[in-house]
Amino acid sequence: MSDASVENTTTSGTETTPPSLAKRLVNCRHFRWLPGMLIQTVGGPTDRIAGIDSTYIHAWAESQQTENPRGMWIRYRLDRMNKHGVPDLSDPATVGALLALVREAVEPQRAPGDWPIVCTYQSQAKQWGVGAWLNESGKATFAALVLPTYETEAAALVAALEAAP
Repeated sequence: MSDASVENTTTSGTETTPPSLAKRLVNCRHFRWLPGMLIQTVGGPTDRIAGIDSTYIHAWAESQQTENPRGMWIRYRLDRMNKHGVPDLSDPATVGALLALVREAVEPQRAPGDWPIVCTYQSQAKQWGVGAWLNESGKATFAALVLPTYETEAAALVAALEAAP
């Protein structure tokens, strides 16, 4: 992405996500694009990832034209994705995919159904954090994985992915 496009903010949904947060995410060693994520493109429109193969991200681009309101399929080369856009962190599906990446990075040895289970939480002060339920000799306890807490769930997840071993 050009530096000029980084100055914009992502505003789909009710939350505004600074592009610097999305740039931090794509630069994280545990990050990868997943189907369902929303791409905030350099030109402004958002594209939903439908599938990914070894070379391309296949996405659905909503039409910006009134004469063709149906949209179109588009594909991005995986090795050039940093030039096309960043994840739209105001999109609930993208945040859910980010949670899956955090779980994968933090719990690489966990079998399905085993402990710990990573989740996000919101404090009474309306701040977001990432924690895990731990099973210590048959007793479940909760531990925060990332401190301090953050204003958005996406910011807490980005911090957790950056801090993952």
